[in-house]
Amino acid sequence: MIVSYKHKFIFVHLGRTGGRSLTESLMQHCGSDDIITPIGDLPGQNHRGWHRHESALSIRDRLGRDFFEQCYVFTVDRNPWDKVLSNYWAYKGYLHGKGGKTEQISIVERLWRAISGYPWTFDIWLKYRVLKSKLPGAYTRFPVTFGKYTDGEGNIIVDKIFRYEQFQEGVKELSAKLGFQIDLRQSQGTGTRKNRESYKTQYSPYGMQLVADVFSKEIELLGYTF
Repeated sequence: MIVSYKHKFIFVHLGRTGGRSLTESLMQHCGSDDIITPIGDLPGQNHRGWHRHESALSIRDRLGRDFFEQCYVFTVDRNPWDKVLSNYWAYKGYLHGKGGKTEQISIVERLWRAISGYPWTFDIWLKYRVLKSKLPGAYTRFPVTFGKYTDGEGNIIVDKIFRYEQFQEGVKELSAKLGFQIDLRQSQGTGTRKNRESYKTQYSPYGMQLVADVFSKEIELLGYTF
């Protein structure tokens, strides 16, 4: 997440959407008072009390509606089926110590993986996430994003939702809007996805329907299809 007082923009960072690369590109233009949450091994600045994936509503509530509405507020979202598969690979390909400080998981989670036969197949992982969501105090940990760029009534409160699949063109639009050239860096993520085949070849009917159900609001809003 970035809040730029210098350039009057707010970047709402969603998981598995190339936000690390974009953050590293944008932060080169930020001022000393701007808020940048840590990412990878980059420490960020002025971020105490802020989360990397802070929602637009939370940012608006904390900074005030007047300032929020003065800013150009944007985010990047991704086809949910592709995004969930990327999420799976981020877990499956995890190597402790790799990917930077912000990408590390707890020793409890690492021990659980060691004794449970992890990594699992994609379908088993999906079923595990659903099962875990049924435990007291837990939830389905998929990268659901509708609430990240809407208010409590489902109204969109960001100025632009760029699409991950078209973001090379989106960078040109964003550069023009912000008034500086964005040199988007590539491959700044964890690099854990080993199978680069289309997501369409890697889903069972169960998984395909599960994602459709969990991400129904994003799919309807952005017009994504399997």
